[in-house]
Amino acid sequence: MLLFDHLQYALPSLQQHALSLGEDNGKIISKQAIDKRFNEAALQFTYKLFETLMGHQLADNRLSSHLYDHFNSIKVMDSTEFKLPGYFARDFPGYGNNNAPACGAIQLEYDVLNKKIHFLSLSNARKSDKTFADQRMDNISQGDLILRDLGYYSTDSYAKIEQRKASYVSRLKAQVLIYQKTTKGFVVLSWADILRMIKKSKGNCFDQWVYIGKEQKHPVRLMAWLLPPHEQQKRLQRKQLNRGRIRKEDLIWSKLNMLITNINENTFDAQEVYNLYKIRWQIELMFKTWKSILNIDITRKMKTGRFKCYLYSKFIWVLICWDITRVVELNIWKSAKKLMSPYKCMDILKVKALSLRKILFAFREQVLDWLINTIGILINYGQKENRKGKVQLNELLQLK
Repeated sequence: MLLFDHLQYALPSLQQHALSLGEDNGKIISKQAIDKRFNEAALQFTYKLFETLMGHQLADNRLSSHLYDHFNSIKVMDSTEFKLPGYFARDFPGYGNNNAPACGAIQLEYDVLNKKIHFLSLSNARKSDKTFADQRMDNISQGDLILRDLGYYSTDSYAKIEQRKASYVSRLKAQVLIYQKTTKGFVVLSWADILRMIKKSKGNCFDQWVYIGKEQKHPVRLMAWLLPPHEQQKRLQRKQLNRGRIRKEDLIWSKLNMLITNINENTFDAQEVYNLYKIRWQIELMFKTWKSILNIDITRKMKTGRFKCYLYSKFIWVLICWDITRVVELNIWKSAKKLMSPYKCMDILKVKALSLRKILFAFREQVLDWLINTIGILINYGQKENRKGKVQLNELLQLK
């Protein structure tokens, strides 16, 4: 019921659950009886099922890549927030205003290179990204490449990643001070200084080892480029929306795209590092897919336990779809050098799920036939389309 009803209905009601159960086993059950079953035991069972499936994702199912010469994995972490009805404010407190009295957040850590989800959780939006980043620090291993958004980093986190003999690529927070080391000591390097150096450089790029943090003075490799005018304008608009005014420093900051890393320039040049950071966008595409197809950001007034059961059942469906898509992608890449579109594949599997439900409850011996038929449909209709003028994922991942 939990696994399939939300694929058929955007917001399944208790009445619709009752009808579905009646179709599955021919028994009549009231919606009140179903409501009582959304208790702590049901939540624990659903979560345990999700947790077990997380631990049994398909292993050794990865595409061959030149990046394995440098990294064992590319771990991307990000979160997505969604507003909830005020009814959920006790368990999912929002930001204290009328627009978001209750707000949920999903945290995801995904290994793009090995196609594996390492961490997936539901929490309230007030819990900071850095809290999750600190919790995941012990899971960083030698040879990992860590790509996260700014909210997950602090200056000391870069040192912790390096201590684990791992690599990182990150944007630089605007408030972090940058220094150059001279014979007279540390000298502040302003954004205006960097802007002038870019304009004088041959490659229109600043690429130097500097020091960051007023107290730490931690060495990092800083790369900076000029943003196109339309991107500069977007930045200024966001800044004005958040702050209400534009400062002189904002005008300079809006022109710069800055990344920091601990990867040596002899290993990857500035453009190659920039391409590595572009891989982070894959996690944004995953969130968009889940919201569009599984409606993870849409709910209505109900018991909190029922809401959590819904979310974790959707996470279970995500993992099932992911494993099926990975198997198909591995074979289609070997034969035709094509990648699969997670969006297309999840959309197809959502449609095919209704026929699978009938098979599971009535004709289980037909599951293999269903799987073979579904894989054929995915191969024909689920491949990723290359967009002209854009760097493709297979190029970013340097697939062989």
